[in-house]
Amino acid sequence: MKKYTFTGLALFLCVSRLAVAQLEMQPPPDNRATTVTSVMMDMPEGVIKLDVLVTDATGNPISGLSADDFGLLENGHLQNVLSFRAFDGRGGSTEPPVKIIILIDTVALPESLAREERLAVTSYLRRNGGRLEHPFSVFWLADSGLWTVAPSEDGNVLAREIERSNFTLVRHNAGWQSSSPLQGLKDSPSESALKALGLIACDERKKPGRKLLLWVGPGWGVGSGGYAEKVQGSPPPFNTVWWFSALLREAHLALYSFTVGETDPHAQLYKAYLAGVSEPRKASFMNVYRKVLAVQSGGRVVDDGFDLVGEIESCIRDAGPFYRISFDPLAADHPNEYHDLKVVVKRQELTARTNTGYYDQPYYSIDPIPPPRRVSIEQLEQLLAAARGGPDEELAKQLSELALTERLSEQRLSQLDGEEYGKRSRSELRILADSSADLDPPANEILTDAPPDAKTQQHLLSLTSAYLDTTIHKLPDLSASRTTVRYQETPMYLEAGTSENYQPLHVTDRSTTIVRYRHGYEIAETNLPKRKLNDPELITYGIFGPVLKGIFDAIEIDEGLTWSHWEQGAHGRVAVFQYSISSGKSLHQVWLCCLPDGDGKQAFLRYAGFHEEIGVDPESGAILRFRLHADLKSTTPIARSEIMIDYGPVEIGGRTYICPQRSISIMRARSVRVLSNFDDAFMAYGPYVTMLNDISFDHYHIFRSEAHVLTGIAPSER
Repeated sequence: MKKYTFTGLALFLCVSRLAVAQLEMQPPPDNRATTVTSVMMDMPEGVIKLDVLVTDATGNPISGLSADDFGLLENGHLQNVLSFRAFDGRGGSTEPPVKIIILIDTVALPESLAREERLAVTSYLRRNGGRLEHPFSVFWLADSGLWTVAPSEDGNVLAREIERSNFTLVRHNAGWQSSSPLQGLKDSPSESALKALGLIACDERKKPGRKLLLWVGPGWGVGSGGYAEKVQGSPPPFNTVWWFSALLREAHLALYSFTVGETDPHAQLYKAYLAGVSEPRKASFMNVYRKVLAVQSGGRVVDDGFDLVGEIESCIRDAGPFYRISFDPLAADHPNEYHDLKVVVKRQELTARTNTGYYDQPYYSIDPIPPPRRVSIEQLEQLLAAARGGPDEELAKQLSELALTERLSEQRLSQLDGEEYGKRSRSELRILADSSADLDPPANEILTDAPPDAKTQQHLLSLTSAYLDTTIHKLPDLSASRTTVRYQETPMYLEAGTSENYQPLHVTDRSTTIVRYRHGYEIAETNLPKRKLNDPELITYGIFGPVLKGIFDAIEIDEGLTWSHWEQGAHGRVAVFQYSISSGKSLHQVWLCCLPDGDGKQAFLRYAGFHEEIGVDPESGAILRFRLHADLKSTTPIARSEIMIDYGPVEIGGRTYICPQRSISIMRARSVRVLSNFDDAFMAYGPYVTMLNDISFDHYHIFRSEAHVLTGIAPSER
């Protein structure tokens, strides 16, 4: 089982309705197709999501609360809640109804207690004439494996299936070799029960919505209620502890523990293990005892009583109204760092119940790990001067640990990238320049010339409008050679949880293809380099024309294109204008494949706010530079989405045209990790991965055919 996957990315520059249509004519390849249910606004949402149940003194769930009624404490510190939603538990357009799962656990159990469990469950299912208010699933954990019946909302049907033992064996897709998903009785009863919980919860992780799992099993010391001794071949206890904690939270599953035959005086010892494990050496299988997991998941422990049916009904009341909040974790110093959680409600008569803690990861933070040293171009020049003549490998390593605070232009890079530096150092300088493409230029490249007056600005924009409206559309059908160099970061904590695997941006592949521009459409040959399945990929297209359509709209409808500054370009002064729009008005879509939710094929697609900048030739109105920066919320799966395009004069067929010469696309997005244990696995957010495409265009040609009419030549005789 792979520990880490990060499927294909696509950078969409949908800045207008027309551009949306044009760009969507060139979707990502079929093997990266994903399911997208809707396009939503880009809203804040944290990495950690909690389902919170609020009850009054009698245990009834309370609705009608707002975000202001809650407070979230992480390790005793007040946390910033990034998103808040209220649900009634009955389902709606975006949330399914709360699901009830009943697990009847009879592993190594005397028949009298097993019969008592089944009787309690069937009696509950037949109450109210068998009418169930929520979807139900029933599982049976027996000595022969894990079994289930078809889900139903008819309690009578489920009760009959239980009484007739009309169950179907649940088979596992991988890992266990026997026909039983739990390897029969090779493991202890308590470990078999843990595996069953993992199997059910991993499957529920793929499904949206909140779930209540009612585990009806034996008491302390009987069957799966016994202490789970570590046996040869078992996973390390700490790995199992944090894995179950993450799994139950990610699955939005609250566990409820019911016991029959609870007579042992040690039954309350589980309370000593309710706190999370702060050090791996202190972990034991008692930390994943059924009752411990129930409390930690926001569920309940119901000790043996006289009315098990009534207790089941009481717990199912918790399927009523609930709230979902999200937050970004505090910084973690090491992997799997335990953080305590507590949700408080301002109204003292109310009680909130949710996950009692979680295991934090350093890579949950948006900040790069390790953080780069940020330098200006002047400081970079000083470093290069000091290193001149030194080992190439040493200088390259120093450069790989830097990030610029201002844009390193092609002209400035050509001055730095001399022959006195080695191949690796020159490659790192290129990465530094590309990574800075979205930044402002250094102060000495911003001209101090007085800004043009309003009339002159309007004249410049009218020239640009005419250029976009007519000149671009009069480009001939042409072809060009497009060379793409792809860079990728290998993040820390990818596999081993150490920095040994970390690599800053480095070349992953190069490819050259022919791009044809015909009738306003950009068509590329499909001979892309072969890539391994699930390798990350950033796809950029639409550079020739569609990306500029939004600028034309902004000029024509006066949507806030404003003067910025004069800049020194390769061929003279460049007039720089800026334009921005909020996410509420945006038609710019940001797309990411894929989210860890569901089957891992659901894409993230949001309308995001953005700001653009264009550099204009003051004489012709031609756009010489374009950059677009998506104003993403810091907690979305995508932290950075940018594109920069340099345009310049190109001679084609004896005439000069303004065509793309270079493009830089950058995306920084969360990867997806596959977390496995007991041969079960689920997906969760992993570290951020930065990807960069450096695209250059050359060898432009007119794309046309010529015919010559020859006269005076008689056809040959046959």
